[in-house]
Amino acid sequence: MEGSADSRNVSNYEVLAKYYDELLQDEEALSLWLQYIEEKEFKSVLELASGSGVMAGILKRKGYEIIASDLSKQMKEASKSNYDGEYLILNMTDYNLSKKFDLVLCICDSINYLYEEELDDFFKCAYKHLNDNGRLIFDMHHMKRIEEFKDQYIEEGFVSNVPYQWTIQSDEYDHSISEHFTFYTSEGMIQENHFQNVFDPKVIKEKMDKYFDVRIIEDFAEEEKILVVGVKK
Repeated sequence: MEGSADSRNVSNYEVLAKYYDELLQDEEALSLWLQYIEEKEFKSVLELASGSGVMAGILKRKGYEIIASDLSKQMKEASKSNYDGEYLILNMTDYNLSKKFDLVLCICDSINYLYEEELDDFFKCAYKHLNDNGRLIFDMHHMKRIEEFKDQYIEEGFVSNVPYQWTIQSDEYDHSISEHFTFYTSEGMIQENHFQNVFDPKVIKEKMDKYFDVRIIEDFAEEEKILVVGVKK
């Protein structure tokens, strides 16, 4: 694809936020998440890495008390078409809201943006913000995705009439996945790079065990996603 000679690199979701729902929305996964979210009764929710606010909007319309959050100001702005409630800018490994919830939720592989040494802070923060017997629910990449993207995946097309290229490739050595987005806009070529770590479920369970009773659902989504449910000890 061709664009103008101008080119710039931007931080995560600085531009992708604008195209996120059109390019990455997964209705089937939303239904699966809801199935596990609603298997127990709860009232209050803190959603971490809420992105464009689709799940927050669904839960709010269902009558739950929900606070959405994300590290990206651009994603908060993009959420306005999906969710009209409280939306905080926060780091999911370091926050203190002086409030507890029945459910802490983190979907769309968002935990994979963390490094292994950050996981304990993620679990500890969630634990501190849960009511007794509250639950932490999150999903993450299945380890088989490393093999799936061993050879580079390339997708090209148009999103909101803007040409784009999306590439994905894994690194077997450090168990990571890199995604590269290029948008060929009228202002020039804009590139975003996303880096995610793929975690062994055994490592996740080991790190969670001091805080939660853990259930790991490895066949959650066709060997693409693993769902983890932790009940506060």
